[in-house]
Amino acid sequence: MKLGILVVYLVADDNERLLEIHLSQVEKNTGVPFCIYAAANRLLPRFRERIEQLPYLKICPIPDTDIRGLDEHPYYLEWLVKAAVSDGATHICTLHVDSFPVRAGWAEEIAAKLRGDCALAGIQRDKKTDQKPATEFMMFTREFYLAHRPTFRIPEHLRASDEYRRYTAACPHTPDSGVGYGFAIWSTHLSWFPLLRVDKGKNRFYCGGLYGDLIFHLGGAVRYDTASRKTTEAQIQVVNLLGVLRSVALAIVPSRLRSRILFMLGLVDWVETHFTVPALQATRAALLADPEGFLRRLQEHR
Repeated sequence: MKLGILVVYLVADDNERLLEIHLSQVEKNTGVPFCIYAAANRLLPRFRERIEQLPYLKICPIPDTDIRGLDEHPYYLEWLVKAAVSDGATHICTLHVDSFPVRAGWAEEIAAKLRGDCALAGIQRDKKTDQKPATEFMMFTREFYLAHRPTFRIPEHLRASDEYRRYTAACPHTPDSGVGYGFAIWSTHLSWFPLLRVDKGKNRFYCGGLYGDLIFHLGGAVRYDTASRKTTEAQIQVVNLLGVLRSVALAIVPSRLRSRILFMLGLVDWVETHFTVPALQATRAALLADPEGFLRRLQEHR
């Protein structure tokens, strides 16, 4: 097994500690030959100098782009997967800068799932509302990639197609990075193995999750400026209460109706500001303060 790990390094100035945790967890828990294929086009110079020193990491030359938003991350991943396949990687996986394996043997255990018609194993954020693999972590073989040439986003010419509409109806999902692989698997009648969230904190909006007891994902390291915000104890209590209410809503209210209600009431930004960000900030602080203890407690209380 020769593992290619694809990572787009978009690291905020105050996330140096998170970068170090990510690299340390990958290095100490990965027992098979591996190489990190890194996109570092917009990485700060001091962080680039740091990762350039790593013997197991290769910064790939990728043309700069003006693409931003949801399409930027998969733009870099498309270049990285080609580099890994060209180098002879037998297995390819994606990680984010705030996701990493939490125990030894993770690569072998997940690779063992890729048998028969199972083409991929990866994080599934939500069994009801986001039924696709997510690039926080996914693993697939070079054979699958070469046979089907999937893309991380849905190509423009397919977004209005009847086949994609059928996929959306069969597998509700957020159309961000990873959906192209889910679509390729569905359209070729293959299957994939979902890594589901197992920790007891799973009511928090997808942040600080342990998936399959193998992969941790903090969430929002690039999108949210959490380090500069302060979260009060009262906010944390509100987060916990809203988490319970969200679980009830997931059970009784259809996903499309939930989205419409939040949009009509103007609650999308409110939920993000008062629920998602405080939960993420509190989780991030706990991880950075004591990484080993935090991850141990997460695994013990799954």
